[in-house]
Amino acid sequence: MHSSRFLIALGFAAFAVTAQAQTTEAPAPKTAADPDAKVTGQTVVAIVNGEDITIGDIVALRTELPPQYQSIPDRQLYDGLINQMVNQILLSQAATRAGLEDRPSVKRGLEMQRMSYLAELYARERIDAAITGEAVETEYAKRYAQEEPKLEFNASHILVPEEETAKEIAELARGDADFAELAKERSTGPSGPNGGNLGWFGDGQMVPAFEAGVKELAVGGVSDPIQTQFGWHVIKLLETREKAPPALSEVYQELAGDMARQITDAMVQALREDGSVEFIEGTPGLGSLRDDKLIEE
Repeated sequence: MHSSRFLIALGFAAFAVTAQAQTTEAPAPKTAADPDAKVTGQTVVAIVNGEDITIGDIVALRTELPPQYQSIPDRQLYDGLINQMVNQILLSQAATRAGLEDRPSVKRGLEMQRMSYLAELYARERIDAAITGEAVETEYAKRYAQEEPKLEFNASHILVPEEETAKEIAELARGDADFAELAKERSTGPSGPNGGNLGWFGDGQMVPAFEAGVKELAVGGVSDPIQTQFGWHVIKLLETREKAPPALSEVYQELAGDMARQITDAMVQALREDGSVEFIEGTPGLGSLRDDKLIEE
């Protein structure tokens, strides 16, 4: 599997130089193309030791490029991709001459690549067909349409190891002392240097005892000492707000990703139920799982 990744990575390194260097030019063509011929996926753009490179091959390779390469001007992109493909073919031809294709590890690797590519293609086509804009909107409505606005809290706290110290701080905080300055001076928590401020948070984001203490406070109120696994807290509630459900645009990709995983899981489960899968008893070979020499057998 990593053999193709190596070639692609090698190609990217060469591609970055070839495609972006203004002085680099493609070799002068030795075979002239027919200007009137219709371009198809089988249109030959280069020949390497008798092996054709087609425009279909080049387009397929383009789809493998990282996003930052997709904005390269077409002429530079075209030349860079052809040179990348030439390099890969030359290396693969050299590998064939060296007899690498006969190695068991290579045969296994090529078969794993084939299976992986086909599996991904099969799943992707069905996922793309199922996840339409309308389907995502329906999922959004199911998940968020009936959801009520959620209350969020903005609070500060002072964390100390002992209850008596926390009681003293709570009394000072309810008096004339500035809570933020107290936090800077007395808190042992990571938010201390920031005046104890924790920012906005909602349900489930704090440990239960802390969250319960916050919910009992009115805005501006200071809590009695509250114990958690981290120590003793004195909390001041600064403000609250209601957070409405997110807009569809904010969660579209998240919903589509969840749907894709659900579709894939259902697809695989159905294939397992319809197919025949037999696991050999006794976990044969478990003790040799990390013996890399077995790849060559």
